[in-house]
Amino acid sequence: MAGRPTPRTVPRPARLDPQECLDGVLSAQETPVGAVVDWSRLGVRDPGDLLALLPAEVPFATSGTTGPPAVWLRGRGQLVAEAAQLARALAGAEPDALVVHAPLHHLYGMLFGALLPALLGRPAHYTHTTDPLPRSARLLVVAVPSSWWRFDRAPAELSRHERLTVTHSTGPLPPTAHRVRDRHPGIGLFEVHGSTETGMVGRRTHEQDDWTLAPDVSLAAPAVPGRQALLAVRSPRLARPAGGGFPSEHVLDDVVETVGPRTYRLVGRGGRTVNINGRRADLRAIETTLRAAVPTAAPVCLLVDDPVRGEWYEVRTHGGPRARRAVEEAALRLLPAWQAPRAVRTAARSPAA
Repeated sequence: MAGRPTPRTVPRPARLDPQECLDGVLSAQETPVGAVVDWSRLGVRDPGDLLALLPAEVPFATSGTTGPPAVWLRGRGQLVAEAAQLARALAGAEPDALVVHAPLHHLYGMLFGALLPALLGRPAHYTHTTDPLPRSARLLVVAVPSSWWRFDRAPAELSRHERLTVTHSTGPLPPTAHRVRDRHPGIGLFEVHGSTETGMVGRRTHEQDDWTLAPDVSLAAPAVPGRQALLAVRSPRLARPAGGGFPSEHVLDDVVETVGPRTYRLVGRGGRTVNINGRRADLRAIETTLRAAVPTAAPVCLLVDDPVRGEWYEVRTHGGPRARRAVEEAALRLLPAWQAPRAVRTAARSPAA
């Protein structure tokens, strides 16, 4: 799920008032890295109390890398309904505290990192992925792909909790996640599939499981087991585009195979995209940009697994070291920093177009 427009990360003191934190998220897209927020001080007793604290609509934005940038508006009722679903789904694993690595301007971060702890009345620690986990018997970590890289290198931290649950909603699980889960089978997983436009569509608690639709989501087409197609869904939580009304259904760019009436399996994506820390980039558009800058190098973008980000991409070029350096310079000059390739390599022979 992508985020809100023009995100900022703002240093904060060690303790932050929950109302101030919520106001900062809603008005300035602030993520209070370094702060601890005791959300119980808001006095939220039920979803109705949380509803009263939010504006009528909250804007979230797509990155504009797989199409024109777009702002999508989510009603406060939609946001609170999803947060309440998450709270119910986590029943039995209710944390004493949360650690939040996800930025709060993303829908994922807003839901898990602000609205969920407000509903649960639990403190949330907003930290970098490289920071040690706080000591808490029952901990919920709102993770990003690089969180798993940290866990893989700090195994002692993972064993000192009575219960540790990690959430994930930013593309495929990185290889480090599988390694951490194999070594520490007691770690719980709560994985969410969705988008800025849809919110949570499906969820699962094991990386080998099929996805189960959220309670208020249905397939837009009749469920035919074994059928592969782009995932089209209906839900009362579909966001509306700026200037438009709420849609009756939405088609994601994920290709799925229907398993049962309410279950599906992810097969791939409808286009050539890469999910980099929750933001999708169009590899075909990147190729067009790099080929216009260095046409003789014939650069081609290839999707690759990555131990920290989950997935990334590399560029293969034709023409030797000089052409490779020219493509590297073009990428630095023409692409946003977050879209930079993991590496630019010289192909043994001219890549296919």
